[in-house]
Amino acid sequence: MSKRKTYISKLTPELNPCTINVKVLRTWCYRATSMPITHRHFEMIVLDENGDKIYVIVNNGRFAFLDKYFKEYMVILMSNFNVIPNNTSYKYTEHPYKISFDGFATARRSNAFDGNVNKLGFEVTEYSDIMSLNLNTELPVDIEGEVFSWEYKLTDYEVCGCKTKVLPLKLKDTLGIELTCLVMGIMAEKLPDYIKAIENYDKFLMKIGNARVYVEGKAKFMMTMPD
Repeated sequence: MSKRKTYISKLTPELNPCTINVKVLRTWCYRATSMPITHRHFEMIVLDENGDKIYVIVNNGRFAFLDKYFKEYMVILMSNFNVIPNNTSYKYTEHPYKISFDGFATARRSNAFDGNVNKLGFEVTEYSDIMSLNLNTELPVDIEGEVFSWEYKLTDYEVCGCKTKVLPLKLKDTLGIELTCLVMGIMAEKLPDYIKAIENYDKFLMKIGNARVYVEGKAKFMMTMPD
């Protein structure tokens, strides 16, 4: 059967085999040595020429592809992947399906992509929408703001059955609205040294992608997942 080239909005389990031409927007990996091998995997969000996004999970057996094909902002042709329901508690896009890249799935570089599409895929969510919960809390958000308070001491936290480190930060937007952000994983471990190196600067601005919104009492928190 020939591989049909299609778009993300058309993807369903029944459409396979097919090919999509996409730009890699975000990549992150769960492969700490302390993590069980069966839990290690690579994840990414990709965007097609129509501006639609879909979440992709790559199992441990396909890590050999990562360095070559799955760099952020690369354009790739993906084929022979599985399309499965996007029904887990943690969602990364609104698409009803996600891609499982395993088995006979393949990828190769592509040079063709519509330059009018947002190259970075970074869509800032207003703090006011977060505070009023005027958003879908099942999906991650992108935020930016000035860091005005932080802690140097890391604390332990458990996520996906694995222990990681967490560092609390406080950010504010240009309107002065404040948010607490819990940074986790590798990013949390590297931040204290970085903060010490720049703490004499007038402002410390951050952009954070794929942050989760959760509510504890009346407080709204942003939680970033390990890279």
